[in-house]
Amino acid sequence: MKRLWPLVALGVGAFILFAVVTFPASVVMGWLGSSGVQAGGVSGTIWNGRAQVLQVQGANIGSVEWKLHALPLFTLHANADVKVTRIDGFAQTQLSVGPTGTISLKSLAASLPLSALPPSAIPGGWAGTLNARFSQLTLEKGWPTKVDGNLEVLDLNGPARKPAKAGSYRVLFDPAASTAEALKGAISDAGDGPLQVNGTIQLKPDRSYAVSALIAARPDAPRNLVQALEFLGPPDAQGRREFNTEGTL
Repeated sequence: MKRLWPLVALGVGAFILFAVVTFPASVVMGWLGSSGVQAGGVSGTIWNGRAQVLQVQGANIGSVEWKLHALPLFTLHANADVKVTRIDGFAQTQLSVGPTGTISLKSLAASLPLSALPPSAIPGGWAGTLNARFSQLTLEKGWPTKVDGNLEVLDLNGPARKPAKAGSYRVLFDPAASTAEALKGAISDAGDGPLQVNGTIQLKPDRSYAVSALIAARPDAPRNLVQALEFLGPPDAQGRREFNTEGTL
């Protein structure tokens, strides 16, 4: 009987390993339903799978493929290569989730329409394309704590009640400009809209933000926009007006 125990243990271990390696991805996606994640057309395993349709909090993300890496699991980290495919965009990144829920995105590249975001993220019916290029983006409880890269909004149009072309804008986050007290990004326009914008945004650990910018209307800007800028106060010698806003999310 003692000679049989190693064979029994080997057989049980082989069965467990086979069960883990072939664990269906559809079961995992079913567990995520309570978190607002819905998936359709799920195939493959937990290690290497695909969902033809993925929705998060009501927003249609697209088709998602992933490849989970085994070794980081021994340090209680889930690391995966993730790729999102849509007719009107894409996203791909190296995703890492830590034991406390910290999410780290490396080599993030994405181009998605604003409509792909949850409605609460972009209220007012704005339309445009969101481009992201980040070598590092770390989120703790959904709030960025480390950022290295840039975010662009191209061909912005809105709001829905009276849509108008608003141009394209960029926010560049340079780790050298950030501190432990706040992440700092530089805001600028692409020169294709009615406004000239240069400013900064600060994101603090307490989930507060502050935006400070100098804004000027271009010569071909709509008259109603020029009049709206007058509420910001008198212009400087270059025709720029100060814009400041802050809050907490």
